[in-house]
Amino acid sequence: RPLLHFSRAEIMEYAKDQSIAWREDASNLDTKYLRNNIRHNIVPYLKELHPTFLDNFLRTQEYLADTLAIAQTHIQQLRRQLFIQEGDLEKVKVSSLLALEPTKTYLFHFFKEYGFAQWDDVYGLLTADSGKEVHSGTHRLLKDREYLILKEKTGNDPLIFNITEDQVVMDLPMALKFEQVDSLGETSPNILYVDKETLKYPLLVRKWEKGDYFYPFGMTGKKKVSKYFKDSKMDAFSKESQWLLCSDNKIVWVMGKRPDDRFKVTERTNRILKIILE
Repeated sequence: RPLLHFSRAEIMEYAKDQSIAWREDASNLDTKYLRNNIRHNIVPYLKELHPTFLDNFLRTQEYLADTLAIAQTHIQQLRRQLFIQEGDLEKVKVSSLLALEPTKTYLFHFFKEYGFAQWDDVYGLLTADSGKEVHSGTHRLLKDREYLILKEKTGNDPLIFNITEDQVVMDLPMALKFEQVDSLGETSPNILYVDKETLKYPLLVRKWEKGDYFYPFGMTGKKKVSKYFKDSKMDAFSKESQWLLCSDNKIVWVMGKRPDDRFKVTERTNRILKIILE
């Protein structure tokens, strides 16, 4: 490969000048190999037609290499402008992709490094219904409303994690802290206050399942978790990664999003448990 820029004649001349013995591989003469067929039958004919063929060919290779470098720089700059990183997901607006011409070529350069090969299917995602996916060996590409979302494939998460009553920290599947407090304090989506006496241990952390429902805090009546996800416009990947905190088969908290009204702190609460999602 380092000698590709030199012709056979130049290499042989150099070897002769340096008294280097020439050793011919017998397979080089076998025209059943395409490269040899081109070398022995096609290149000599082209050189007869155009004596400067090899020089022109090398210059063309250099021009193409330079053009590729320019194209790659453009693709990377455009990718940084259009793609949004959100945790382990990458999102890009479908409308931004459709505005690029030729669209299929841009899709190829944006997603080829992730192992995708079904380019008609990838292109079809741009006009597909929400929820449609295309898979490579390592990644999933999802159409979700006005976005394409890219996610790396991972192993299956454990289904259930137990939390005992005396536990103060939890490391997996996420970091949680438990603290008994005297009153309500700072609030955020990642902080939950519950009436500890309404809980039954062990608590469970698990993924949502079909048929799950809860009583959203501040609302009357129950709601299916799947309907809550839909109303919150959560994409399929976010639904898959969403964890629930449960007590006695009841959902206490759609973690980081919405608590259940049945476990709220009231005037009758004697023991307040503060749970922090880090």
